Amino acid sequence: MTALPPPSPAPRARLPWTRGRRAGFALYQAAMALAVPAVLALVLWRSRREPLYRAHLGHRFGALPAPCGPGAVWVFAASLGETRAASPLIRALLAEGRRILLTHSSPAGLTEGRRQFADEIAAGRVVQAYQPLDLVPLLARAIRRHRPAAALVGESELWPGFVAALEAAGVPLAQINGALTQRAVDRDLKSALGRFRLWFLQGYDRVLTKTGAFAERYVAAGVDPGRIAAVGELRFDLPIREDLVVAAGRLRPALARHRPVLTVASSIEPEEAALVAMVRRLWAETDAFVVWAPRSPQRFASVAAALEAAGLRVLRRSRDLPADLTQPPAAPPPAADVLVADSLGEMDFSYALGDLVFVGATLADWGGHNVTEPLALQRPVVTGPSVFGIPAPSDAAQAAGAMEVHPDAAALGDAVATYLADPAALAAFQARTRGLTDAHKGAAARSMAALAPLLRGHD
Repeated sequence: MTALPPPSPAPRARLPWTRGRRAGFALYQAAMALAVPAVLALVLWRSRREPLYRAHLGHRFGALPAPCGPGAVWVFAASLGETRAASPLIRALLAEGRRILLTHSSPAGLTEGRRQFADEIAAGRVVQAYQPLDLVPLLARAIRRHRPAAALVGESELWPGFVAALEAAGVPLAQINGALTQRAVDRDLKSALGRFRLWFLQGYDRVLTKTGAFAERYVAAGVDPGRIAAVGELRFDLPIREDLVVAAGRLRPALARHRPVLTVASSIEPEEAALVAMVRRLWAETDAFVVWAPRSPQRFASVAAALEAAGLRVLRRSRDLPADLTQPPAAPPPAADVLVADSLGEMDFSYALGDLVFVGATLADWGGHNVTEPLALQRPVVTGPSVFGIPAPSDAAQAAGAMEVHPDAAALGDAVATYLADPAALAAFQARTRGLTDAHKGAAARSMAALAPLLRGHD
């Protein structure tokens, strides 16, 4: 398999439709149409806690905002994490003079996109919206309105209606930062429905993956190897928010008061009870200070309440620290044991406060969240056993000794307690992160090179 696609435009990918597949797709579209009332009810129910869910309901039906001009690139980054991951490539496209239609599934993704591209949105170079429901008529409405030159889909998103609508309109489609897991391939290959879902991957003109191992999974799922390129992990190209790193250095003495600091990042609900117990133990054994940044804003209040119920003194970033972290606080924050980082777009602050970082969705069987950003800040990473979703860059980080995977919460707690109580061992762990991420930079440039034939052929 070549590292990059051919330098000239390859023939467009065409789905090999059969009568049976068309019938199956028609059934899928009918089921999606019947599910619309339930989807709307779910959106409204979620909006009780997150009002942005019910904002812009017209977007879900293809009524996207005014177009930014023909020839834009449609980037579908469903979540906050996918939006952050796609941002280096989006900036490279903008630097080339292209305009962007940026769509999301979640309010967190929408909020992060607004933060990342506020100036470009104001200038009309980026148009932002929720992704329409996966129904061809709704998607076709959006395609006719915006007339994109190409569409890019983040990570492991695969929506059959979107693939079919783009194919019908003649719009080339690529997956960026592709992250199809072995577990997903094995699961889908076991059933007719799963195999039908994977079949739609053949509608991608390019699949740009993080590593060769991911590329092999796409081949196993039926994608033509000539359309696949292993270009690296886009998150390595994310710029570090130096203002937040400086703010962390300034505020840490007042927050931690010379105690060692653990950052708990991107935790999810199924692992919270085990993490609260671990934090309570660390407080008792090492007098550690903890920064806790839940993955979902819906968990901010619940995590804070659970920590307080465990007898810990809790600060909340939104309540107890300056609205602008780059400004000094009017008064020192109260003495506390935990800071709940209940904000979005400030993860570099949370990582920089820590001496080491636990990355969540690893004590529950979810496959793990992003470990690239703490490593870029030279913060070593510890996780639970479930890291099947993040082989890039966790394999390289483990090989370098900058990341440790532990079999359960008890072993994780033992390791963290040891590091926080032993400054020499902690310093050695931190030293192994140095230079690790530099060798992996450049995925955005490699992605641009891989996409160039596709974009040149369809401007």
